[in-house]
Amino acid sequence: MKSLFTFDVHKKYLILLGISSAILLGLSFPPLQLGILACIGFVPFLILTDSINSFSRFFRYSYFTFFLFSLISLYWVGGFTHGKDPYLMIAGAALFLWEPLVLSLPAFVYFFIKKSLNSKFSVITFPFIWITMEWLYALGELAFPWLHIGNSQTYQLDKIQFADITGVYGISFWILVINVLIYFLFKQIQSSSKIGKPSYYLTLCIASVYIMPSFYRVDENSFHTAKGKPINVGIIQPNIDPWNKWKGANTFLGRWGQAQYYLKLIGQHINDSIDVAVLPESAILLNLPAYSQQMQEFKSDVDSLNISVITGYVRVQYYETGIAPPTSSLIKGTNVRYDSFNSIMFVEPQSNEVQTYSKMRLVPFAERIPYADKVPFLIEPLRWGVGISNWGLAHDSTVFTSKKFGSKFLAMVCYESIFPEFVSKFVDNGAEFLVFTTNDSWWGNTSGARQHNQYSILRAIENRRWVVRCANGGISSFVDPMGRMYDQTEMYTEAFIKHQIEPLQEKTFYTKHGDWFARICASITGLIFLFSIGYRFIRK
Repeated sequence: MKSLFTFDVHKKYLILLGISSAILLGLSFPPLQLGILACIGFVPFLILTDSINSFSRFFRYSYFTFFLFSLISLYWVGGFTHGKDPYLMIAGAALFLWEPLVLSLPAFVYFFIKKSLNSKFSVITFPFIWITMEWLYALGELAFPWLHIGNSQTYQLDKIQFADITGVYGISFWILVINVLIYFLFKQIQSSSKIGKPSYYLTLCIASVYIMPSFYRVDENSFHTAKGKPINVGIIQPNIDPWNKWKGANTFLGRWGQAQYYLKLIGQHINDSIDVAVLPESAILLNLPAYSQQMQEFKSDVDSLNISVITGYVRVQYYETGIAPPTSSLIKGTNVRYDSFNSIMFVEPQSNEVQTYSKMRLVPFAERIPYADKVPFLIEPLRWGVGISNWGLAHDSTVFTSKKFGSKFLAMVCYESIFPEFVSKFVDNGAEFLVFTTNDSWWGNTSGARQHNQYSILRAIENRRWVVRCANGGISSFVDPMGRMYDQTEMYTEAFIKHQIEPLQEKTFYTKHGDWFARICASITGLIFLFSIGYRFIRK
């Protein structure tokens, strides 16, 4: 009876440790300004790891911890509080099952290395292993780098300026190192009858590591170039319900009616001081039978307004018989196959040229079935009811060029803005400022849009570029190269904001070298893992 009671207490202790880590990590993410919690968030989990010997048991506790963490930070993904679309809720529930599995993998690797080396210092490997997972999880069509630990620090601008060297992965590594040091402090206090010099030294080391990034200084004047002619940008946040747009466009304004509505909003707000107006993701929906005519009318209206326009739109590509990819869609009642692309177009007045970019990083399942070309038979059964779960996968590399204000820029769609190296490659190819168009109205007035908005701060700092962020239902904003945010709009409001930005040409170390830091961590992880296998074999 006594041993059973002891086991029950031990089990509750492990559960409490898992819950503690999950809550600390979950509350560290936006919109709560509690990023400091991430600096201790892994400590209970590392203590939990010391208390388990079985691989299967460790996996259960690890999965439980990261399931709860995902639930706290990603509760909004299923649209359970807004829209309540069955497909969206099922996809959200699936993510809650998938995400803890991914996060448990680096924990499992760490547990294996710890068991193999049988050393208290094996915890030093944990930051390298975790960064490897974060980097790998940003690759491929199943990528979902939303919960990179570095993403939790966007309110601490004084601590994250060094991201222009390491990217967000350096921020994650810094947090993980602090967790490891606090873990060592806990173990030291636990093993000693009194707090001695080792504990004081560790405390001093923790404080030093925490404040160290604040000493990284950036000369803002170095951003400015002789060419840097300021650009006056206006953002239109129309706040059109996406469910009306996609499910019932004909009962609202109709597709072309929506385009005319946007142009009317531009006309209401612009003046001679605005160089370019930005509209959100998929703002312009043209009727396919009258596509060419309506496009000409759109360009004519832009000429009349005498202002450049950056806008999301839907690009359609038709295929000749026999050459259509198996992932393409079929127009009902015909043999005509096509792909539609979530795209951006840039139109300037008195110019016949229309520059376009089509989305390359698509939201898994919501926008496209991952690796759909390998499993085309899944497309129809998993198609979302609003009809946007089979976007075409583009391979563009467009850097837009303006003849009117003489600058180059990138314009990306929604989800793409959370991929660090993906953005930096466009900057390395000449983009002088960044435009992110998004919807962010699917999820209701929840944390999702606020997290997405905050993550743009990291792209601004990594590349030292202005960010222009235009959302349909909020949040729209401007972010300067230091990560300071301006003119942030409210959720679910029609709004117009304007700000003067400066196109910049100087490239940061991160812009030029991308995820070099994460690749080094991955290489170290690989070497440690191989060494652990060899050491385990020799010991046996």
